[in-house]
Amino acid sequence: MSKAQYNLTTKTNYLQRKMFLDPAGPVTIQRFEEVKYNKLAKYEQTARGFFWIPDEVNLTKDANDMKDASEAIKHIFTSNLLRQTALDSLQGRAPAQVFTPVCSIPELEALMSNWSFFETNIHSRSYSHFIRNIYNVPKEVFNTIHDTKEIVDMTSSVGRYYEALHQMNCSKELGLLPTNMEQEHINAIWMALHTSCALEALRFMVSFATSLAMVENKIYIGNGNIVSLILQDELLHTEWTAWLINQVVKEDPRFAQIKTECEAEVYELYMDVIREEKAWADYLFKKGPVIGLNANILR
Repeated sequence: MSKAQYNLTTKTNYLQRKMFLDPAGPVTIQRFEEVKYNKLAKYEQTARGFFWIPDEVNLTKDANDMKDASEAIKHIFTSNLLRQTALDSLQGRAPAQVFTPVCSIPELEALMSNWSFFETNIHSRSYSHFIRNIYNVPKEVFNTIHDTKEIVDMTSSVGRYYEALHQMNCSKELGLLPTNMEQEHINAIWMALHTSCALEALRFMVSFATSLAMVENKIYIGNGNIVSLILQDELLHTEWTAWLINQVVKEDPRFAQIKTECEAEVYELYMDVIREEKAWADYLFKKGPVIGLNANILR
């Protein structure tokens, strides 16, 4: 098994490294006195400055709103909340477990750590904060995630690219990945980056539109306040994911080659997201709309 990241005997010059899978190996010393990509360091610094905790937001009115809500509103709010929980469960794990093993520079590794922290310890905890304070038996609400085919199918669509990269990372770590499969490994990183971009820029934004439509109707205000904070984070995550995709193609010939080879697959990935989000709109509003938002508008 390779333990290069724990071996500090070899000096390295991070300023000459590629972002992902540099031949010099993974990050060893986490040093930030000078960095190759000031943009990445600035993104991480900005994200750190956004720190907040969901427990600060009172949800008493939201709990009363739930008691008074129609069946259609309850279905929309609960389904959207459970989907947010499921998608953040994946996105909270992916940066740390899937992207970090292929990072070759400390500022990118630090960014991935920050990304996972916010998705898991702030965003996912926010959704748990909602469910704990709004529903009488929270665990019963959580358990329905696994029984909702529309949510399970969507998370499978997201998870397959993360899983593909994870398996390649593990094989490389164990010395089981043939040396002639580097380009396939780059391919897996490329598709996982686009999966993240689609998740941050499209899937999350659909869910936030639904949450904020409730606020427009003067209901679930506490939820809306927290979602506004999550939205601020996710817009930054969207920006840096897009920057990574564009930058890595400019400077790394391996990714430039994959961009051409995978163009059709990437296009189909985004089209699948659009199709799934349109289908989700039908499911979300199957019992009725909320004033100002319905299936047609969301599509």
